[in-house]
Amino acid sequence: MVYIPPFFQQHGLAPDADERSVKRAYAKQLKKIDQETDLPGFQALREAYEEAQEWIRYRDSGRLSQAYAAEQQAAEASSESQTPAPQQEAVSASSEDMAAFGAISWPEPVRPLAPPKLTPDTETGKAKSLPDATETATQTLQDSDGQLAASKAERVFAEMLMAMRKCAGEEGYAEKQLQLAMSDPRLGSSDARYAFETLVAAYLARGWRHGNGELFDAAFDIFNWARDRRRLLSLGRPGHVLERACKEMQAFLERPVEVHKAQWELLKKLRQEKNPGNDYLEANFKKLLVLDELYPVWIWMVTSKDNFHIWKAQYDTLQEIARAKALREAAETEARNKVGPGTGGTFSVPGEEAGASGKAGFFAALRARHWPFGRYYLPAFLCVLALIIVQLIVHDAKTVIPPEVVVQQPVPKTPAARFDAASRELSRAGNNAGKLQKALYELVQLSESGYAKASYQLGWYYREGTQPGPDEAKALNWYIKAAEQGHLEAAVMVADYFFEGRGVNKDLDAAVRWYSKAAASGQSLAQIKLAHLYADGKGVKKDKQRALELISAAAEKGQPLAQSELGMIRMNGLYGTQVSAEKAAYWFMLSARQNNAVGQRMFGLIHEKGLGGYNKDLNAAADWYGRAARQGDAEARKKLKSLCQSGTYPDCSDT
Repeated sequence: MVYIPPFFQQHGLAPDADERSVKRAYAKQLKKIDQETDLPGFQALREAYEEAQEWIRYRDSGRLSQAYAAEQQAAEASSESQTPAPQQEAVSASSEDMAAFGAISWPEPVRPLAPPKLTPDTETGKAKSLPDATETATQTLQDSDGQLAASKAERVFAEMLMAMRKCAGEEGYAEKQLQLAMSDPRLGSSDARYAFETLVAAYLARGWRHGNGELFDAAFDIFNWARDRRRLLSLGRPGHVLERACKEMQAFLERPVEVHKAQWELLKKLRQEKNPGNDYLEANFKKLLVLDELYPVWIWMVTSKDNFHIWKAQYDTLQEIARAKALREAAETEARNKVGPGTGGTFSVPGEEAGASGKAGFFAALRARHWPFGRYYLPAFLCVLALIIVQLIVHDAKTVIPPEVVVQQPVPKTPAARFDAASRELSRAGNNAGKLQKALYELVQLSESGYAKASYQLGWYYREGTQPGPDEAKALNWYIKAAEQGHLEAAVMVADYFFEGRGVNKDLDAAVRWYSKAAASGQSLAQIKLAHLYADGKGVKKDKQRALELISAAAEKGQPLAQSELGMIRMNGLYGTQVSAEKAAYWFMLSARQNNAVGQRMFGLIHEKGLGGYNKDLNAAADWYGRAARQGDAEARKKLKSLCQSGTYPDCSDT
């Protein structure tokens, strides 16, 4: 039974059609789809097209004809006398293994179906279709020796689980046992192998368990699930779960190497240890919560959720202890600071009882009934003190300090302090020529001493200055000086001047040189501007891969424009990337939260259409469209207006 991708049947292509014919059919259908308003349709078309291309390469390699010949030989052999299969040795399973095996909810296999076979109709002379695999999909699959294929697959699978538990801890034992199982003679038929693959998928979809090691990674490599998405989805609900996990794993691996390596070590420790220690929990448990939020499906297929609950209980206990300790210390501090009668001093007061330990507060001592000072001399003492204070106040009021004696505050000596003072003076100078010249003189002196911020400030002044007006040539000279002193924003400004031809002749080579210098130092705006030059081939040789690298680097640094552009790239499969609504939604979300209008509009579209793992939410869509519209995004305003015609949302008043 030979499988032909649905793309061929949907577009009337013959099974021997070449890649050029498939591309023409794809281009013709693509013109009928609005990629912005019908993203699900575009994504489905793209996936079907990629599957057709992959199938053509498989067909042209000769493996398809070999597989068909092997099936024919197996069918002929099954019609002859059947040889009893050798008996397998009895396998004794532990109660734990069989409990885990029996708890699996096995899905119904979903197989790709071949087109119906045709046979001549003796009455009409036309061909009629025989019952195909669709009509018998509910019947039990059987292999060539007459035994149930599913039963054989279950047996092999149970033996593999037990073998894995016996050699747990060895390097690569999960992959080794899976390969041994796949080479088992009992999985010789395609139905038995498919049933076994379905069992592995169902087992993995239930989450990680002790003893299965790296079975998740091994299964994805051996069954080629990462590249053959439709094969994975044909496994039913477990396949859909694993497909989501695969996307999350790819997103995890796309993080910087040092980041995902550290996070992977954390997941391995969670898998192995139930009590990592209080210090480790305090430092790393919040990182686990972030991983759970970012990759809610994948991480529980590669690490222990039971241990996570144990860690969480320990972490919550530590937090409760810390809160109780803080409250106790606060109460003790308040008690120490609270002053009451008899607790504020160490005066010994005559006549105090022994129970008071001879200590009393200062004012309590003064008020003591039997102490003569407190009774007779205190009023007189207070009067004398008041007269002295009044005399001092009158004397100070009569004293006049001559102006020449006033000491001037010293001028700040550090370059940063001098720069701040000069910048404030420049902003307050207005039309006062004297103050303006004084501030500019100070900035020039700082620039000559190598202070890059002063050079950049002078460039800004001559670019935006109003007296006598902007001077682009002078501005460029100061920006160049600041860039040469290491100011990265100044380097971007210099590149902009050469690219646009402001104050200087247009020079793409110089623009590329300055953009490259800033980008190499990690300046994200320079990275994205340089990426545009590589994408368009302006001043450099056209290089889509280099452009993608620069945009990705800027996006990783948090540049909102780069994040929105990377979202567009992943949404439409540009620059040789695969279409991924999930990754596009992730980058749109980051960009939108940084107030980028394009990111907000596209994140609104994600909510409106329910893409990238987000549920359809028109209220959220209207909210994000409204935010983008308030920044002047005309397309967002149109989309918000369209939503408001079919419903009422808080942002509809803005339309």
